[in-house]
Amino acid sequence: MGQVRRTLGARGRFQTEEKVDLTPLINCMFLLLIFFMVATTFVNPKGISVDLPSGQADSARATKDMNVIIGVDGGIQINGELTRKEELAAKIRAVIESDNTKNAILEADRSVLHREIIEVVDIARGEGIEGIAFAKGGEN
Repeated sequence: MGQVRRTLGARGRFQTEEKVDLTPLINCMFLLLIFFMVATTFVNPKGISVDLPSGQADSARATKDMNVIIGVDGGIQINGELTRKEELAAKIRAVIESDNTKNAILEADRSVLHREIIEVVDIARGEGIEGIAFAKGGEN
């Protein structure tokens, strides 16, 4: 605690003068500061790595994404054009070259089997699509 100093005042009464010692409080604050600095350096952030855009404009950047829609009947549309599964790889390659894109948005109906969706994703990845976003399909 603080030191108490008693002096005899002008009226003959004792007056107390307290000095608060802040040393223990400062020591505690420094220890807490060191603890949090050390604890936060070992935190491993979990998640996916994200490529953030640079501050400079990239002239080769794609302006739009490729839209892939898988219908109830299994028909596949790429940017609105109906495509058979056998022609899918060639069509994706053509869209990548013409639109200069590496991203696709995939929308599938609820009744489409996961196997069919994965086949389309595998074909797109094999042709050079780097990012695929999944959009909510039709309500069934």
